[in-house]
Amino acid sequence: GWPASMDVPATATSSRPTRFVTVERTGGVEEPFRSMPLLAVQVWGESSWIVAEAARRRVLPRLQSLTRLPCVADVQVTGMSHFPAPDGRARYQILIQPTLTVA
Repeated sequence: GWPASMDVPATATSSRPTRFVTVERTGGVEEPFRSMPLLAVQVWGESSWIVAEAARRRVLPRLQSLTRLPCVADVQVTGMSHFPAPDGRARYQILIQPTLTVA
């Protein structure tokens, strides 16, 4: 499995990589009737190939299906890239900007 979190698990280190996904708001726009957050979704794992495949085959389809939720009008994928962590751990990043309706 690929657990999701807002933080990197404490048990994950460069010598002991684990599989997980982090989600972080990195910017975006707030308006009276809609919110358009910019989200960085990062897939971490044992190798560049594993994280790229998981990002493309597992994570991206789930992000695109967010429009099934009543408050999500649209999801724009603004970028996908190999994005290794500073300590060398394998990481792949997907940037999305959903359009959310605000009541």
